[in-house]
Amino acid sequence: MTNTLYVGAEDYIQAMHVTEVPDDFDGLSALAGMYLDEITNNYYQTHTIDDDPFDLRVTRFKRAVMLQIKYMADTGIKSSAQYKAAQAQTVSQSIGATTVSKTLGDAAANVSGTIVCDDALRSLSGTGLLYRGVMHL
Repeated sequence: MTNTLYVGAEDYIQAMHVTEVPDDFDGLSALAGMYLDEITNNYYQTHTIDDDPFDLRVTRFKRAVMLQIKYMADTGIKSSAQYKAAQAQTVSQSIGATTVSKTLGDAAANVSGTIVCDDALRSLSGTGLLYRGVMHL
């Protein structure tokens, strides 16, 4: 499998209505493609995106890549470790003058979460790319 850049800088500028791409655009684009390949079961690694007869699927996949690029550029979160650390939260309980606090770090905070942003996932809904089959009973 190759590290495919599904979206070019010009496509990003036009579709996202911006005047310039984020710093390290190629790196972010490669990461976004890799993360989306993982959740789409590598669909466009085994099928050619340019030959896909379902234009809506291609458009929505590319939109998902662009939204993921924007998310990573805006938040600075580029790895699952960074994502988990951002999910850390502190829980405090006070009774009278006594306060107990605990920080739930990356080992406990949303371990099953995904670095793929909600907007990208919503863009892929209805395309069949997120289909995982029917659970057996």
